[in-house]
Amino acid sequence: MDLETWACPICFSELSEGGSEIVCLAEGRSFRRMDGLPVLVRPEQEFLIGDATAYAAAWKRTKWAVRREAISELPYVRWPGWKQKAQSFRELLAILGPPHERKVVDVGAGTGWLSHRLVQAGFRCFATDISPDYDVGLGAATRFDNEPNWFDRAIATLDHWPFRSASIDIAICNACLHYLADPRGAIAEAARVLRTGGIFVIMNSPVHRDPESAIRAARHFRKHLQGLGAYGGLLCSHQHFVASELESRIQDHFIEVRRHDPRNSFWFDTVRVLKSAVYGVELASFPIYESQAP
Repeated sequence: MDLETWACPICFSELSEGGSEIVCLAEGRSFRRMDGLPVLVRPEQEFLIGDATAYAAAWKRTKWAVRREAISELPYVRWPGWKQKAQSFRELLAILGPPHERKVVDVGAGTGWLSHRLVQAGFRCFATDISPDYDVGLGAATRFDNEPNWFDRAIATLDHWPFRSASIDIAICNACLHYLADPRGAIAEAARVLRTGGIFVIMNSPVHRDPESAIRAARHFRKHLQGLGAYGGLLCSHQHFVASELESRIQDHFIEVRRHDPRNSFWFDTVRVLKSAVYGVELASFPIYESQAP
């Protein structure tokens, strides 16, 4: 572990490693490991790991779950939704510019594919997720351990980031912020961990301009996952964002909030317009929000 970057998720103080445990030097509390991964989670939030296990089992039954053997190829796979994520990743690299070994936290990292690609591009990455699953969670990132593009990682929640304050250059919430009923905690954490002038990115979360469409789409998704066996906090908190509300939350902590809409194919955009007309609902868009820490 990079002990100059990781921190206690309760008091955000320095950590030390001792045997199988990780210890907060300021207050003496200890944190366990799970299959080798540090579990940097507040005691009252440990139940979320169980919720994430149930959610992962349900997710693996959906059409969006990528086979474990294909994880190293992400986002460049022929799988539902991944063509658009590949385009978002290309635009992310353009937004971030030269890596210069800047520190990136990849929060809600899932399998860690984004950290893998960013390390490949020259960034230093630290990935967190609440799921230890070996197919769709952070456990799947073990496949990168023997590659040059290895990165630090730990089990953690979206609203209490285990990083030192003002220690990070870039903070990214990729396909995860919509699992919080209220995104303000995560946005505030991004502001805390970023250095002055640091970049905060939200990407691959569903966003609508119409509030009613956001409510209907989220309700439909929760019902679908519940039917596949998901339950608990991750399922109940899942939402689709209303653009104006999300942008206002970001502006509470950041300056120069910019929205980038990834360029999709003419055919993709046309099909979505037709679907929107048929279903009578505005389909979600997946913009990239870029903002700067003051």
